[in-house]
Amino acid sequence: MNYKHIVLGAIGAMLLASCATPKNYNYLQDLQNGQTITTPTDGVIRLQPNDQITVLVRSKDPEMGNLFNKGIITNLKAGLADQSLYMMGYTIGPDGCIDMPAAGKIKIAGLSRFEAQEAIQNKLRSEELLKDANVTVETMNMTYTVMGEVNNPGNFKIEKDAITLFEALGKACDINVYGKRDSVIVIRQKGPEKKIYSLSMNSGKDIFASEAYYIQQNDVIYVKANDTKARQSKMPGNEGHTLSFWLSLTSVLTAIAVLIFK
Repeated sequence: MNYKHIVLGAIGAMLLASCATPKNYNYLQDLQNGQTITTPTDGVIRLQPNDQITVLVRSKDPEMGNLFNKGIITNLKAGLADQSLYMMGYTIGPDGCIDMPAAGKIKIAGLSRFEAQEAIQNKLRSEELLKDANVTVETMNMTYTVMGEVNNPGNFKIEKDAITLFEALGKACDINVYGKRDSVIVIRQKGPEKKIYSLSMNSGKDIFASEAYYIQQNDVIYVKANDTKARQSKMPGNEGHTLSFWLSLTSVLTAIAVLIFK
């Protein structure tokens, strides 16, 4: 038996294994150039109970408008209420309503920010509380959380509609080398229940066809650890072993083989 060939073959296999790209590493592997895919939702954020919003009511008469502006300090300049500063807002109750001074309860749960503006504005105008009311609604406390094998886990603010799963992972500085790209979990609150989505980042068809492609408030995104991380966690004293460690080990073995068989 030629032991020299056996040793060199084993070392070669280690080198190839360390340099090879796993088939489930790259994103969107099934998409083709020019391909068109339709997503099931538009990504618009819908208001829910416990969400906090600010409501700014403007009018030709700033004093009348400010009657409806809860917790807002107004810095009037040349009679313009546009200089108002948001200080606090409304919390949507369990019944899906906010309770505005003089206007009473207005149901806005299930509405987009722009639909909520219209609902409040119509309420003030139809009941002749403020006929020229012009309403602006902004969200305050909407966030999502990214956990697991990403480079920067944490809680992130939702600053616009239609935030995609790619953007959410980008905010967390992407999945790290130990992340399982074919099993990303999204946990979403649906009323009293939680809905679980399991997505493969390798499959564009899987991602774009999912309701979880667009992030909603209070979503939790969890990236599982891959087999490499799992094996390392079971090796006593090897917690610090990384890809660079195994590459270094391979280099040492190669050097030894060269010295033995040259």
